[in-house]
Amino acid sequence: MTDLITPLLIAALAVLLATAAAGLVVAVLAPRPVTATLGAPVPVDRPPLAGLLVPGVALGAALLVAATAARAIAVGHAPWSNLHEVSIAFAAMLLLAFLAIARTVPIAGLAPLAAVLAAGLIGVALNLDDRVQPLVPALQQPMLLTVHVGTAIAAYAVAGVAFLAAAGELGQDAAGGRIALLPSAAVLRAVAHRAVLIGFPILTVAIVLGSVWANLAWRAYWSNDPKELAAAATWLVFGAYLHVATRTDRWSRLAPWLIVLGFAGVLFTYLGAGLLIVGEHSYGRP
Repeated sequence: MTDLITPLLIAALAVLLATAAAGLVVAVLAPRPVTATLGAPVPVDRPPLAGLLVPGVALGAALLVAATAARAIAVGHAPWSNLHEVSIAFAAMLLLAFLAIARTVPIAGLAPLAAVLAAGLIGVALNLDDRVQPLVPALQQPMLLTVHVGTAIAAYAVAGVAFLAAAGELGQDAAGGRIALLPSAAVLRAVAHRAVLIGFPILTVAIVLGSVWANLAWRAYWSNDPKELAAAATWLVFGAYLHVATRTDRWSRLAPWLIVLGFAGVLFTYLGAGLLIVGEHSYGRP
């Protein structure tokens, strides 16, 4: 079964890079929106490739879900016990979260950005040790391994969608709203806010479950481990965003930047705190 995983990842990478390239072509060829005399926007035709962006993300997601399922069968437990597995699951959940939100909000223009981010996660996975190894003692809690780490990855994925929308908003603001591929800055802010409202409680649950697991494994609910501190700092940043996002004064301009900072915290928690800094969570090192 493990023999299927790398080809699935390479296929997903190819599909996502093709989707990103199609998005670049659409961004170049899409006519800029114009305004009629009465101030109403004039409809413009999008290049044919625009209709392939969301299906490209969907195909990439399907391949990643298949890779995740194959890994689960190969290892016999939830497929996120090391950074290789977490990277695959992170990429899959990111695209699934994007597709779920795209069903209700017209954010197809963010599909190339979602594809690039997921492709980067696949690249990380392909460069990490993919050998199937027995679980270390700290991870031998099947229920908590499934629920705690799965919840954390889901929170990361939704935070990734929030990041994409916040980055798009900042781009639209910098370009004066002239990026035809992307929705308006107002729509992107609403999408980012919705994503944070979904992801913040999930992240909270993940941290609480992690504390319970830490007490079972190490006899302490909190030990100031680098990954614990990074997760707490990330939680505080998104909490600060929720405070700023409700304001109507100049502080509201910080909202997208706080989401960007929060997602940087997510990336450090997921990769840096386990790979670059030795701690109790270093069992996830390659």
